[in-house]
Amino acid sequence: MWADTIYWIIIGIIDVLAIIFNALLIYLALYRTPKMVRVYTTLIINLALTDCCSAFLNFFVQQRMIPSGFTIGYISNGWCKLFGYRFCFLSHNLMAHFIVHSNYSLVLSFAYRYYILRKPEPRRKTVLIVLFITYLPSFLQLILYQFAESDPSEIIQLLQPYHPQYNFTGLTVSGVSDIRSVYALYKILQMTVMTVPIFSTILFLRNKIINRLLYRGINISLNTKSLHSQLLMALTYQALLPTLYSINVIMYVLEQSGIYASPFFENFIMSGLVLIPFFSPFTSFFFFTPYRRIILGMVIKNLNKRPVATSETGHGSFPI
Repeated sequence: MWADTIYWIIIGIIDVLAIIFNALLIYLALYRTPKMVRVYTTLIINLALTDCCSAFLNFFVQQRMIPSGFTIGYISNGWCKLFGYRFCFLSHNLMAHFIVHSNYSLVLSFAYRYYILRKPEPRRKTVLIVLFITYLPSFLQLILYQFAESDPSEIIQLLQPYHPQYNFTGLTVSGVSDIRSVYALYKILQMTVMTVPIFSTILFLRNKIINRLLYRGINISLNTKSLHSQLLMALTYQALLPTLYSINVIMYVLEQSGIYASPFFENFIMSGLVLIPFFSPFTSFFFFTPYRRIILGMVIKNLNKRPVATSETGHGSFPI
């Protein structure tokens, strides 16, 4: 349908912009970050790279998700279909694991800000070790869910009674025949139930950081305190972005339970998550002063680049 075509074009544009914005944030973190937060750039780069990968995979897969009964079907519309349904399922699995890792990375970012308000800044090696441990739940999800893949013919046979009007002929179909298996259930719990303790922890740490910054006895300079406040503001707005995630979770629950189903829901459940990596870099661009100044400088410089008209009197003519 033409509506689906327009939808995927818009999502594709958002994907590409999300990749560009996150790549810019990685550049700023690597080369234009103040020395006092150099260690923290490890977490900035981790989150930006994770979001960049999510956006690329969303563009590569362009997946419609059809959860019905105890079955989940995926219809891939992106370039992955050139490599077959197995590659599309793997790409979806990679994207889902990056999304989960992004959630855990937000918690780690808040925990880091609170930690250095109470103790000396850790070494980069220590941060990398903690980051690796934080990555393990999403990595386990990646491994387990790959074993949940089912044959496309079985997926179509299970979905057809719920959607008799759907024609799956010629489509790249993949999916999971029974979400009650351990392999599938772990991923579903990570992407739905675990969001509650994750975001509750973020709110708890945010309040602890604010109380610490407002404490009169804290022994840090005004500049350092201001920098902490800027990073906290960026993290706070970044933490609000995953509330968009809750919309997708609700859509998924409604579809899987059979309460309500629609083609828009099926398209938006996974692809709509690209809005998070699209908006996420702007929290650093707007609320972190060093980055904001650089971005504004780049914009002003480009605006001031106007072609200089010259007279056609030959060599040595004056600009007019």
